[in-house]
Amino acid sequence: MQRWVTAAALGLLAIMVLPATPAAAHAKLTASNPQAGSLVSAALPAITLTFSGPVKPELTTIVVAGPDGVNRSTGAPTLADVTITQPVNALPQGQVKVTWRTVSADGHPINGTFDFTNGAAASAPDASSTPAAATPAAPTATPTAAAPAEPAGTATDPASDDEGMSPVVWIVLAVLVLGAAGAGALWHRRRSG
Repeated sequence: MQRWVTAAALGLLAIMVLPATPAAAHAKLTASNPQAGSLVSAALPAITLTFSGPVKPELTTIVVAGPDGVNRSTGAPTLADVTITQPVNALPQGQVKVTWRTVSADGHPINGTFDFTNGAAASAPDASSTPAAATPAAPTATPTAAAPAEPAGTATDPASDDEGMSPVVWIVLAVLVLGAAGAGALWHRRRSG
């Protein structure tokens, strides 16, 4: 009978842990082009961000600001698999700051910033571009649900994103396992004595 109690406790634990694991895995930034801290020597038509899981492009904003603080993002970001591409106008030489915000498929908002240096000479704007294309840094899309922003420096560090299950889930699981073990020991004591 002790095997039955052990099997029941393990089964209960498996039922609780397995469904919770995928929902707890928030997407995080795994790569970018250009990379943070890099020196770019050729003109960039777009910035790409690659995530560890699906994100919602309709809730994504990417601001690419040159040293003058002007947002060079143009058009809406597009999604291909887990990579978001944000087209940009010609970037001036100097420090470029990319500020991004998106929402994981599980609904968890994630954001971050990184800098790179543009060494490529800015090309002349196309005849089709308008002066309105260079506007002060502002999001290219507005998320429908606001969430508190994380500190800018921590969001690009993969270790700073929530990983795994919430501590509350671990506490509940520990209480259930200890309760099952205690019930099994009590049942075994009553049966023996």
